[in-house]
This record gives sequence, structure tokens and C-alpha cells, in this order.
Amino acid sequence: MNTPVIFSLHHVSCAIPFQDTVKTVLHDIHIEIHSREWVTFVGTNGSGKSTLAKVLAGLHPVSEGSLTTSYHGNPAVQLVFQNPDTSIIGETVYEDVCFGLVNYGVIEPALEQLAMKALSKVGLTSLAHTPASSLSGGQKQLLAIAGCLAVSPSVYIFDETTSMLDPMSRKTILDLAHQLHADGSTIIWITQLLDELTGTDRVIALEEGRVAFDGSSRDFFYGRAIDDSDKSFSESEVSPCERLGFTMPYVVQVAQRLMRQGCVLKSKPLSPEELSDAVEELCQYNS
Repeated sequence: MNTPVIFSLHHVSCAIPFQDTVKTVLHDIHIEIHSREWVTFVGTNGSGKSTLAKVLAGLHPVSEGSLTTSYHGNPAVQLVFQNPDTSIIGETVYEDVCFGLVNYGVIEPALEQLAMKALSKVGLTSLAHTPASSLSGGQKQLLAIAGCLAVSPSVYIFDETTSMLDPMSRKTILDLAHQLHADGSTIIWITQLLDELTGTDRVIALEEGRVAFDGSSRDFFYGRAIDDSDKSFSESEVSPCERLGFTMPYVVQVAQRLMRQGCVLKSKPLSPEELSDAVEELCQYNS
């Protein structure tokens, strides 16, 4: 990318207390993340995703190696956790959003303006004076995001933010994250839900605390083609996604089955819309 590097991790290892000992959960991580990039970290439980999120957010020190940051804003980075209950402090929705603003020295009349603007962006304006404890799980996660929005960071880290939500709430939060990205924010998205990789600039897969893949989402699901003009797919080919033991999204499974049967698709689809377009063009070509 042509944008500046804002995170540089040079051979970073990270250890955390575990029972009566110390366990190394990140091993020799060497990556760079650019401004305005959308990077999705994937991995199974225990792969080190959440620890890496905390390292990037400045909440956990590195044990070996170095982390260099170059970003703007105060705060520059905000982390949205998997369980929103861990971050809700205010009695009401409005008070909870104001809490972070007050911590950064914002006072009236800017306080109310910024809080209500953030609530408007996540669709919670009408619930501003509702007890935060009465919200649904999806609404609580939107409230957590509103608290981050209010302080205008340049980097958002979403740590499995949608994992506990219903499909509609997941879509709402994904759409909001994509809008933030379109507006110029850097997005670090952490998930085990591989259908959320659509629209991602880059996928980094972790396995036992190490980087096992770093590339595009299409390469993650389909592998790297030797020749981009060759759209065929061999039964013997194993993608990074399969090699790491992940279950493919249904769209990718269908596309791979078609390609293995000799169908030449114009692209390697990631979304239902892309699959529909590819199949439609295939049908027109063969008619």
C-alpha cells in the first residue's frame, strides 16, 4: 500500500501468566499494518488473536522484539471487545458514551453534541436515556462502538465483536465497520467467522501464536494461482484455509465444487452476489 505504516511488529513474542507459570502465546510475529488498511486476523481459539489485539491497543506489553507505532489522535486506537458488558460503565446509554469523552477532557456543550452524534451513527439516539443494562446484546455492542466513535480514533480494533450476536446484529456492525473504513479509518478485525472476510484488504491467519498466512482473502480461500488467466481448480490443490483446518464459507465451497468439475469462473467469488454473477456469466457463455 502507498499509505504510511502505523504498526510495525518486529519479531514480537508475548507471554502471559497461566496458572503457576508463564505461557508464550505469540511467537516471532513480524508484520506491518498500514494506515487506512482493513486487516482481518483469523485463527482458532488459543491462536493468540485476542492477545495480539491487546498488544496493538497498547494494553499488553511485548516480551521480546519491538512494536513501533506511528499514528495520530488522542486516543488513536480504540478496542471493541467480544463481550460488551465488560466495557459498559454508565447507568444510561447517554452516560456511558459520555464517560469516555469526560476522561479525555471534553466538557459541555461539546460533550452532549459528540455523544449524541455517536449514538446517531449507531442508531441508538432514541434509547439515549434508557438503562444500558436493558439493551439487547446487539444494542450493547453498538453502544460499545458508539463510545469508541465519540472520541474519534484513527484505528478501530474489533476483537470478535460479532461472535455473540444474531445474524442481523452481525450485519449491522459489519456495515458500520465498513462505513468507518470508507471514511478513512484503519480497521483491525478479529474473527473466527470466515464469511466476514468479504471486503477485507488482507488476511493474517494465526496458528499457535505464529503467522501462518498473510495475503488476500481470495488467496486465503483459493490459493495463489500460478497464472491468473488459469481459472481451473485441481482436486489436489489445498488452500491455506483448508490447510489450517478452517471450514470454508458456503459460497467458496460451491465455487470450488464448480471449478473442480471443470467450470471456468470469471472470478473467485467471496460473496453470494459474486457467485451469482460468475454463474450467470458461465451460463451465458455456455448457452
